[in-house]
Amino acid sequence: MFDVSKLLTVGQNSMLRKVVQRSDTAASYSKDLNRFLSTTAVIDMAIRASMDTIDKYLPDGFVSIGFTMKFTHTAATSLGMSVTVKASIINIEDHEVDLRIDAWDEQGEIGHGLHKRSIVSRKHLYENAEHRTRFLSNQRIDENK
Repeated sequence: MFDVSKLLTVGQNSMLRKVVQRSDTAASYSKDLNRFLSTTAVIDMAIRASMDTIDKYLPDGFVSIGFTMKFTHTAATSLGMSVTVKASIINIEDHEVDLRIDAWDEQGEIGHGLHKRSIVSRKHLYENAEHRTRFLSNQRIDENK
């Protein structure tokens, strides 16, 4: 493995901005919430901003994967408003990266949180996933005997 701290630095960040569309609302959860930005949409933006902060600086064959997300959604954002999410690196330890998540709209803060990502080899990630899939397939075959 390589020294992640030589590629990434504390304070490095990325921001995503978008206008809230119907597809970003909590309508699939409740008709009463069909005018408001869903928490899952904000978290999706946080994950994308986090990946943008990290992945483009990694060597070929490596990727970051999320393993923890803690997010507090503090205020509602309505359809048509702009929402911005910023992911900032706050700690790097071995192959793990901690990011602070800040989210706001035109009126101010709408949420904040912490996201942790791990730097992994794409090859090992795919091999582990294949092994787990093969194990499940073998179990299904055994159950049908």
